[in-house]
Amino acid sequence: AIASTYLKTMRLSATIIEESEQRQNPLEEREIILRGLAIPMIEHLAVTRDAFDAIDLSDNRITTLGNFPRLNRLSNLYLTNNTINHIDKINIRRNLPNLKSLV
Repeated sequence: AIASTYLKTMRLSATIIEESEQRQNPLEEREIILRGLAIPMIEHLAVTRDAFDAIDLSDNRITTLGNFPRLNRLSNLYLTNNTINHIDKINIRRNLPNLKSLV
């Protein structure tokens, strides 16, 4: 039972985004915490309405970095402990114009 629970993944839905912790981080940036949810892919981030300077997607199961909506405000993206094997550079360049830090 424990192994099957560990293998479950969670889709990044609009509800999860709306119910996730949102805070002002130590750098005084608006940040949303989407870490440790076993998310396999980036989706539905348009629900954030470009309200965050930082998005923490650490400790998930993301393999492709892409599928971002236009997020002009986003400057920091945290993806530690994911298994990213593909980066959609065109999507990132077009839709995250102010991205300064990718960790």
